Amino acid sequence: MASLDVKIEQTRQRLRNLQTKARKQQRRDETRRLIIYGAAALALAKELDRDRRDRFLTKVQSKITRPSDREFLGLEENSIPSS
Repeated sequence: MASLDVKIEQTRQRLRNLQTKARKQQRRDETRRLIIYGAAALALAKELDRDRRDRFLTKVQSKITRPSDREFLGLEENSIPSS
């Protein structure tokens, strides 16, 4: 019976390890997706005329709400009131 309990615990540990590995891969995939879309958005912005580019970037920048991110990007504090 003890050896069966050991096998069960080893199997559970392997499952936890696989779940951890899957979560890490999901985070890597999400990061990659964000980088690709961000690069594409910046490339698109370069193709727009100045007025459209300014409006586009203003909309994008309004979605950046974390103060540390805004500071890193050199943006002013977000003046949009939070609900």
